[in-house]
Amino acid sequence: MSNENNANKDDLPRPGSVLYNFNYQDEATRKKMLRRWKNLNKYLMIPLYRARILPLLGFGKIILILKTKGWKTGKIRRTPLEYRRYEGTIIIFAARGENATWLKSIRANPEDVSVLRGFRKFTPRVEIVSDINQKVSIAKWYITKYGRAAKLLFGWDPKNDNLETTNFLKLADILTMVLLHKKVDL
Repeated sequence: MSNENNANKDDLPRPGSVLYNFNYQDEATRKKMLRRWKNLNKYLMIPLYRARILPLLGFGKIILILKTKGWKTGKIRRTPLEYRRYEGTIIIFAARGENATWLKSIRANPEDVSVLRGFRKFTPRVEIVSDINQKVSIAKWYITKYGRAAKLLFGWDPKNDNLETTNFLKLADILTMVLLHKKVDL
């Protein structure tokens, strides 16, 4: 057991991080965690965002509401997600990877996606990042710019980790990244 931990100390995600818990924990733990997130979103985040309280408090700078058409039911779904600005576009990470229902909805109904970011709404052009090298590059950018958030999301340790020696391939394999580009009217 000790050898396995030593061999994988430079791999991301790490135990205790959101990404690790959603992808490697037992089913009961995942369901419990997902239920907590859903209740937090349903009863706190979405109502406060729609009432324009969270954007007023500055949360519109890191949290957006992604509006999609449900992939199974066809109902309108609103999902609060953390986002960052990457090279002039919005990037969001799917901690549950391809199991994220909002991602399934985007794939099923890409024309029915809209974004509420702060007080502004827009219809994005959606790009799902599939190139491993681009994912690794984005992950390194994210760690460099948002170290504390990277620690929570995938277990980055800014005091002990090194961008050059850390293995990002496992992380890039399970992490789904979505770019939301503003559409340009022609």
